Amino acid sequence: MVVPPILLLQWELWLRSVTDLRTGKPLTVCVYAGTPAQRKDLDLNADFIVVSYGLLKNDFERLHDHFSARRLGIISDEATAIKNTESQTHKAVSLIAEGRPLMLLTGTPINKPGDAYAYLKLIVPGVYRNRRQFDRLHVEEKDEYDKVTSWMNLDLLASNMKVQTSRILRREVRKDLPAVVYTTKDYRLDPAHLALYRQIAQERLVEFEDGREIDAISASALRSALQQIVINWGEFDGNPERRPAGLELAEEILEELGDKKLVIVANFRRTNAYLLQALSVYNPRAIYGDVSPANKQLALRDFIGRESCRVLLVQPQSAGFGVDGLQRVCSDILFLEAPTTPSPFQQTIARLDRDGQEDVVHCRVGVAQGTVQVGMFRDLMVNDAVANKVQGGFKDLKEMIYGG
Repeated sequence: MVVPPILLLQWELWLRSVTDLRTGKPLTVCVYAGTPAQRKDLDLNADFIVVSYGLLKNDFERLHDHFSARRLGIISDEATAIKNTESQTHKAVSLIAEGRPLMLLTGTPINKPGDAYAYLKLIVPGVYRNRRQFDRLHVEEKDEYDKVTSWMNLDLLASNMKVQTSRILRREVRKDLPAVVYTTKDYRLDPAHLALYRQIAQERLVEFEDGREIDAISASALRSALQQIVINWGEFDGNPERRPAGLELAEEILEELGDKKLVIVANFRRTNAYLLQALSVYNPRAIYGDVSPANKQLALRDFIGRESCRVLLVQPQSAGFGVDGLQRVCSDILFLEAPTTPSPFQQTIARLDRDGQEDVVHCRVGVAQGTVQVGMFRDLMVNDAVANKVQGGFKDLKEMIYGG
C-alpha cells in the first residue's frame, strides 16, 4: 500500500485492527519507514506493507527486486499524488504495479479534464494509446502559453472514466448529513496596504516592458507573489507592526465563534508562519511545508485534544487530504488564500465535512477586493464547473456558494 507520509500511522492502526478471515488472527503490517539502516532491517514478509510515495521512489530497486517473484497487489491511496504521468511518483507506481492488480483510492475530485488521463493510463491503458491521442480527442484550444483553454468530447471522457471504476459519494450513503454552508467574506485592504499592493504589482509588470514575454510560468509566479502581499503586509512594507485586514477578519470570526475552534487555510509558507505568530493568543498549531512530519502529528494531536488550542493553520498541500479527527472538535473553516483548483479546496473542507461531524460545517472564503484574489476565486468556480462535466455527481461550487 502506497500512501502520503501523514497517513502511515492512520493506515497502520486501522489495518492492525482487521482480522484475517482465513486464520482468525490480526493482519500483520510492516510500515516501511525510518532511517536507511532501520528500513534495511524491516521484515517485509507481512500481509500489508505500507510505504510512502517518497520512499517507494527512493528505495524502488530494493522493493521491486524483493517483490519481483512474489504475488502482490498494489493499493495507491490518495491517488491524486500520481496524476502527473511525467512525475517519478507516477512512474514508480506504474512499474511496481506492472502485471499486478492495482487499486487506486481517492476522494479527491479532478482539477481539470487532463488529470483523468493519468488514472486511465493505469487502470484501463487500452482506452487511449498515449497522451497525444488523448489531447487530439479532448483538447479543443490552447492559449499562447500552451495552456488548455477549451475542452471537447467531455461526454466521451466521462464515459471512459466509468470503466473499471466505482464511485460512491458520502452523501449518497449518509443522506442525513447536513449540507456545508458556504459564505464569501469580501473585505477591503487598508488604503496604505492597497497602495503598496498596486505599487508592487506595477513594478512587477514593468519588469516585462523591455519586450520579454510573460509566459505561463512567470504569469503564475506573478499571481502567487501578488496574493502573498494580501496577508503579509508587514513583510513587504518593512514594518512588522502592520496588521492586514485578513488578520482582522480571522480575529472577528474567532470572536464570533466564542470558544469554538477554527481551521484557517493559507497556501503559502510565509503566510502560515506569519499567522502562527500573529494569532499566538489563540494557542495555534500549524501544518504546512516547513513543519516536520513528527510535528504535524503533534499539531493534530494538540488541536484535537487541547481545548486551549483554538486555531489550526493548514496548507492544502500538507493537510488537504487524509487527515482525520478534526471533524470531532471543529466545524468552522476560513480560507484566507483559496486554491484556484477544486480538488485541494474541496479536500481541505473534507477534513471537517466527514463521518463523525455532528454540526453543520461553515466554510468562509475571504476575498480581498481590488486584488488578484478576486480573479483567482473566479478561476476556482470555472475550473470546478469544467471538471464536473467529466467526473459528474459533484454539486458545482458556484451553486453551493452562491445558491444559483
